[in-house]
Amino acid sequence: MLSKRLSYGLRSLLHQEWLWLLLWAGGLILLSHPQQSLMAYDEGYYAQQARWMLEKNDWITVGWWGSPIFDRTIGAQWLIALSYHWFGRSEWAARLPSIVASVVSIFLTWRIGRRLLPPTAGLWGAAILAVMPLWMQSTKLATQDMVLVALELFAIWALLHSEDHPHQRIGWGMLAGIALSIGFLAKSVMIVLPAIALLPYLIWSHRSNRHLTNLGLYYGLLFGAVPSAIWLSRSVARYGPLPLNQLFEKVILLSRAGSESATPATFQSTTTITYYLWHIPATTFPWVLFALVGAWLLWRHPQVGRRTLWLGYPVVLLMLLSLFDTRTWYYSLQIYPFLALLAGVGLEHLGRWYRSRAPRRYRVAVGLSWAIGVLAILFLSAGAALLLTPGELIGDEIRPYGWLGVLGGVGWLVPWLMAVNRPHRVSLLQQKLWQWGWLLGPWLGIAAAFLTGLWGNYSPAIKTALTTEPIAPILAHHAIHMIQPGGDRDTILLTFYTPHLGRPLTDWSQIPSEEYAWGNGRIVPLPEAGGYEIIATLGDWHLVRAPFLPPMTPRG
Repeated sequence: MLSKRLSYGLRSLLHQEWLWLLLWAGGLILLSHPQQSLMAYDEGYYAQQARWMLEKNDWITVGWWGSPIFDRTIGAQWLIALSYHWFGRSEWAARLPSIVASVVSIFLTWRIGRRLLPPTAGLWGAAILAVMPLWMQSTKLATQDMVLVALELFAIWALLHSEDHPHQRIGWGMLAGIALSIGFLAKSVMIVLPAIALLPYLIWSHRSNRHLTNLGLYYGLLFGAVPSAIWLSRSVARYGPLPLNQLFEKVILLSRAGSESATPATFQSTTTITYYLWHIPATTFPWVLFALVGAWLLWRHPQVGRRTLWLGYPVVLLMLLSLFDTRTWYYSLQIYPFLALLAGVGLEHLGRWYRSRAPRRYRVAVGLSWAIGVLAILFLSAGAALLLTPGELIGDEIRPYGWLGVLGGVGWLVPWLMAVNRPHRVSLLQQKLWQWGWLLGPWLGIAAAFLTGLWGNYSPAIKTALTTEPIAPILAHHAIHMIQPGGDRDTILLTFYTPHLGRPLTDWSQIPSEEYAWGNGRIVPLPEAGGYEIIATLGDWHLVRAPFLPPMTPRG
């Protein structure tokens, strides 16, 4: 009797979509190279700010080497600092908030997508989101973006949930408002763009959803603003108008990055208004093609409902991001969940065509399989060439890309092989295998990127140098000062990976007797006469030991 119950429980568990989604995304996230190192911009910057926050017990200041720099909000640093407090300071701890936010976003994408037709499109969409390369790379970066997207998706899910449970609409509306307001703490006014993008759904569907008359939404916006208000008020009380000036000056500079008033000292955009129109298709291939199919299907079938959300939200958000003069790849992450859902609709539809007996339908699916098969062979060939080329003809930093080509190509051979061997009658299982084959190539390619360290081990040279002789023993037992620390890549990484930091100094002569300091010899030349001992050199940077200076004694 007990064995029957266990067997039934196990079968029931294996039919749970959330479990397969967790294994699919979680298994990929857990893969990593043995050595991890931070990316200086902006990962190392946030990671170090969080470190100072915890060490100094100062949860108000956003600073750099003792100077307050309120050019961004503090939400990401709070989360990273809490992660340090619980798990110790490491790359994994710094990236944990983004990892958790990404997993939450994937599951919210699944739950939101269950309202599509068919509901299985939600599962496909979430699974596709987990194999979008830039999404998964950002999952393991200690930045603001994953937290922002998770808050946006939670707000949308709460609004949809309030429609399904009208008697709880006040509470769910409040949660949606809180999520949107806390988004300011995560990434400043960037939360305003998705809020505006929701307006077509909120206004044109008002007759059915009544969100704009839900008092809970407005209460939530007020309550969610409390943490930001407290932080800003405490900051102003300590530093005067500086926090407000720097924070909103940064927003103005970003919004004018492409204008004639931009200067090299501020921000100069090198992109045009069409940036996302080529960048998103290039970085989400082949899912952007499936998304176009899904968008066409949703447009043709109004019975799906909420077209102003499924189609209007990503389109309006894309337009707003394009109009914003500062255009970067990580801003587009906000569009990825809905692009993945549309791709899920397209993949579900094409899977049915693969199973169809109508020649004009299954031939389309077979043709797509042949196309991806050709691409897979090209990837395999290029990857094998990189791996097999003699070492003197190719650099070691290029060779790991061969594994991306080989593993990604092997995965994408699956749809082609199934199309070549397609039987006259295709079972539902064969249809699912054909569909999952499209996801297998990206999954294996991303796995290769993580395992080889192409993603995750961004600064191997500096990390290795600082953890080996002769630098490691000195860093372990001495405080290290910094000569004129700035915001450049090397300063950020040396600051984070130096366990005991001293003081910021302006010149080598300020190093106390027999103590150590990092300094850029190109910016601040090291005096030839003075007895300074160079312990190690990393590029332009020197780890220097000051000479013994006898104490000054007063005369008489």
